Amino acid sequence: MQSIQLGPFTFATSLFAFMAAAIAALLLAAWLDRRSRTRAESALWRGLLLGLLAGRLGFLVQQWDYYRHAPLSWMDLRDGGLMLPAAAAVALAYWLWRGLRDKAMLPALSGGLAIGLAAFALIMSWAGAMQTQEPRVLPAVALQPVQAQADSPAGLQGYQGKLTVVNLWASWCPPCRREMPAFKQVQSSRDDVHIVFANQGEEADVIRQYLDKEKLELANMWRDPQMQLGQAVRSRGLPTTLFLDAQGRLLDVRAGELSAATLNDRIDRLM
Repeated sequence: MQSIQLGPFTFATSLFAFMAAAIAALLLAAWLDRRSRTRAESALWRGLLLGLLAGRLGFLVQQWDYYRHAPLSWMDLRDGGLMLPAAAAVALAYWLWRGLRDKAMLPALSGGLAIGLAAFALIMSWAGAMQTQEPRVLPAVALQPVQAQADSPAGLQGYQGKLTVVNLWASWCPPCRREMPAFKQVQSSRDDVHIVFANQGEEADVIRQYLDKEKLELANMWRDPQMQLGQAVRSRGLPTTLFLDAQGRLLDVRAGELSAATLNDRIDRLM
């Protein structure tokens, strides 16, 4: 389970766990600070920010091929791309240094860290348990062609044999439009995965007009007129991305916008 949806907001699981752990740690440290009058809460804040920066920079280096054409896009944290080992190492090193330097803050600092680590471990363990459940098979859905010369409906079963990524989108959806170039970049750079597009509920003329206007040449473009794929995974909005194994079984559902880097990272992890 790689994303968590709270109302209208969608978070990558690792980023959500990081934020929940940070909030828990800061709240406990603030409460302990009132009794000991140390500055443990401030030290936790600085360590969290340093860890977040280190984790994001590590992810930037790891996925540089997908960031180099738009280097400033690494600052957009909405995609949830984070190298957790780098973030944890830098944050823990800073907290250890501060604790040894000012031993009066050790109780509040260690208490905050303990509750934060516990919260992070619980969320990630829960997400891991959800991820290891038996993959389920999606119902057979007839996808209609977008191009006029293709005159027969197809299903996702035609894409078995490789990991398959299915992007549920619509031209009226701003996040869908923003992530289209990212999917195009990954599709053109990898031949070890199927990247499939299933437009939700729009007519072929509308789709072709949008693709022509944006100069997007994308393979595997289909229509899902009745939005059956979205209903099958209980998608609450668009974009939604499905990850299927080589046998066509659903491995994961990611709600929300993806960057090329986070899409590539997720594919690498699943493979």
